[in-house]
Amino acid sequence: MGNQHGKKEDKLPFSAEHIKVLEASFRACGPHSEKLQKDKLLECWSNIIDSHLAQSTANFLFNSTQQTTPAITLRRYAEPFHIVQNGTIDDKVNLLAASLEQTDTNQYTIKELEHYVAAVLKSYLKLELQQGTEAFSSWKQHGYQSSERAVFAFAKGLIRGICQGQDHYINLNQLEQWLQINPTFLTMWREVFDNLYSKNMTKSLKLNYAITSNILPVLEGLATGTNYTPILDIPHVIFVNSNLPNEYRNKWRFLFSSKIMGESFSTMLGKILNRGPTLLVIEDEDHYLFASFNPESWSLKSHFFGNESSMLFTLSPAMRHFNSTGYNNHYQYLNLNQQTMPNGLGIGGQFNYWGLWVDSDYGVGQSSESCTTYHDYVQLSKRKEFKIRNLEVWGIGDEPKDDDDDGEYEGGKRSILDKT
Repeated sequence: MGNQHGKKEDKLPFSAEHIKVLEASFRACGPHSEKLQKDKLLECWSNIIDSHLAQSTANFLFNSTQQTTPAITLRRYAEPFHIVQNGTIDDKVNLLAASLEQTDTNQYTIKELEHYVAAVLKSYLKLELQQGTEAFSSWKQHGYQSSERAVFAFAKGLIRGICQGQDHYINLNQLEQWLQINPTFLTMWREVFDNLYSKNMTKSLKLNYAITSNILPVLEGLATGTNYTPILDIPHVIFVNSNLPNEYRNKWRFLFSSKIMGESFSTMLGKILNRGPTLLVIEDEDHYLFASFNPESWSLKSHFFGNESSMLFTLSPAMRHFNSTGYNNHYQYLNLNQQTMPNGLGIGGQFNYWGLWVDSDYGVGQSSESCTTYHDYVQLSKRKEFKIRNLEVWGIGDEPKDDDDDGEYEGGKRSILDKT
């Protein structure tokens, strides 16, 4: 491992079609020369990817060990594309490391990696916008944004696992371990570089680099023109979705918003019963954002149900996800109008000591200091007993077809209160 990329001028294993695209891409940046200068490359890439990612990649291309290269050949120009597409894990680590600033002790700062991940996300979102993908358009039309704060919270959330306590530095081995457990980053990285190297092509040459991943789901069920203001940013959606089981990542179905439908527990239940897996999103009065993925349809029961794919999330001010421990099966609880049992909706923990609780007396909830149902759990809300500012519920994945109508949804006339 290490910065071994500088002297490599042997033929890279590209297909004839790839070579045509790469040659045309190279000529688009430097049309009258066999070599490409750094300023021309940065000018060429400035409207395609984030400026920080362009500069970082140029650092890799124009620096080899301690020497600065004034101009690069086509072969050198093509290396990042080859590495991100088909390179080994060592190749990818070397590319990433050479794109970051190294300290005197051959380490890299967490801040540098955060900036790089944020730049890849910004470039990916720019690509989504440029291609007008169905998924991106479905969120954009309802006012969903990608704030700088959410972008960097996403980056910090993605690299949280390699930070030990207050460590501010990482080495090559830690970079390698991080890359191996981050398919979301690798997918965004690949699609950004695929597009970067084919952006200026004619239709006859351009490779089929339309976004095909389901990192961002399609939003369904929210009518246009609705008086609706999002409580999530697009990076929140990507962070949650990329941690869900793969079979549920294709779409989010809008079911309930307290902003639109009112602050009513019974109204909420009427929209979410027997609708398949759901995501509950809460903003508390301190503007903390947190969520739960609930893998089984909600139904009224006097005991816990659900399964081990249940998850909790913090989304703002920090992004984290908490997988189940298997220590207990206290994943989902929903009860109403019982004198001897808690009345409300709960996820994790135990009665009166919940991972997340929404009381049937709408407007208040709880998130305890500890919860053995989930790994590395931390309290989701700023205060243990919190007040709800906004609440949303999303159906995750396809609408279930075979569930019985146990509640008031899709025009059903029975109230869930009639069943208790």
